[in-house]
Amino acid sequence: MTKKLLTLFIVSMLILTACGKKESATTSSKNGKPLVVIYGDYKCPYCKELDEKVMPKFRKNYIDNHKVEYQFVNLAFLGKDSIVGSRASHAVLMYAPKSFLDFQKQLFAAQQDENKEWLTKELLDKHIKQLHLDKETENKIIKDYKTKDSKSWKAAEKDKKIAKDNHIKTTPTAFINGEKVEDPYDYESYEKLLKDKIK
Repeated sequence: MTKKLLTLFIVSMLILTACGKKESATTSSKNGKPLVVIYGDYKCPYCKELDEKVMPKFRKNYIDNHKVEYQFVNLAFLGKDSIVGSRASHAVLMYAPKSFLDFQKQLFAAQQDENKEWLTKELLDKHIKQLHLDKETENKIIKDYKTKDSKSWKAAEKDKKIAKDNHIKTTPTAFINGEKVEDPYDYESYEKLLKDKIK
């Protein structure tokens, strides 16, 4: 009887644990500003839609004037080339942070069929060069994203772990201070959550 009760208890706990795996995200930034986290993939057509519909206005009103801290977490789950794109964007973020959003915009604009491998090193190099950085910075970015176990490789793997730990399975998914944005394609949904958080 005791064994049966113990088995029943363990099964119940496993079910409760599985049910508790809700999507989540980091709840605040280190500098006290609202933290906006978007989970995506450069090959995801819905992420491109978010980038075109929301980001221009959101960037102008919140990111460029430093009202929020923005983080793009790349799931890199839509093919082998997805992870290459993630590494390249992390390298840009590391060596030329002010050009990161421009690079992201370029990759979404260059998006092709998600079932094809189009995020090639040739395409990424072309877009890195279009950022018009100094030659030294450009070379550092290209070298880093192409070098195994480099900082950008580790950052890309960390993104995948963050997404897994927070149980994110669909893209795009957006959070503001850990609170999920109801409609990631609607600018007003972001404004609604940020209304009382901007100092």
